[in-house]
Amino acid sequence: MSFLDTLRKDKMEALKNKDTVKNGVCSLLISAIALKEKEGHAELSDDEAMRYVQKELKQTKEALSLTPADRMDLIEETKRKIEILEAYLPKQMSADELQAAILEILEEKQLERSNKSKGVLIKETLARYPGKTDGKAVNQALIQLLK
Repeated sequence: MSFLDTLRKDKMEALKNKDTVKNGVCSLLISAIALKEKEGHAELSDDEAMRYVQKELKQTKEALSLTPADRMDLIEETKRKIEILEAYLPKQMSADELQAAILEILEEKQLERSNKSKGVLIKETLARYPGKTDGKAVNQALIQLLK
């Protein structure tokens, strides 16, 4: 079953359960993925579809940080959206796993351990571990490694 099929099944389940938040999240993801498939005239792989989940997760977290503290209803709904989005992503790499992966790439590519290598390391790490990490986490791990 493809990721898009899973989303459609979850959307139907959310409709039956009258879960408007999950229904909204699923609809948004289905629309984004279907639009990209239509534009590209090809079906997206699950890894490519995961990028849209990560993108939406990032935007939702930003929205949460901008929500006024006195709007508890919006904060709770946004936190629920974040939980739903995170459930679709594979298990995220821990900071230690990420640092080990970066060190492995450093060794393989024979790069020097400096800020000059940062761009190559971020790009390579994100390419090797799609959906398991994001640019912000990779950047934080690199900051720790390159101290």
